[in-house]
Amino acid sequence: MVCMIGVFIFGVLYAEILNGFDWVSYRLNPYIFGAIISTLFLVSEILWKRFGGRAGLSNQDRMRFDKMQQVYYICVSIIGFILLVMLPLIWWGAIKKLAESANKGIY
Repeated sequence: MVCMIGVFIFGVLYAEILNGFDWVSYRLNPYIFGAIISTLFLVSEILWKRFGGRAGLSNQDRMRFDKMQQVYYICVSIIGFILLVMLPLIWWGAIKKLAESANKGIY
């Protein structure tokens, strides 16, 4: 549950950052973007538990589960790396918003 909340918050933050860059012509709804990402996380966890429960049934299932586990760890590592690389963008976006709000008070 805590991971889902964290994934949702990161989704909202990243959607706001993407909206701030104006890379796309439409504005992303940050709550829907966060909900989609947290739903993907929930589905992956449900599938992970389901396949993990079946892994003890036979040797073939165990080997299949080990291969899936390796692919899962690689994917999670790539996503973690992307999130780690994007952390400076979060700080940059927050500092940019603070600077813009400070400039509004001066003029």
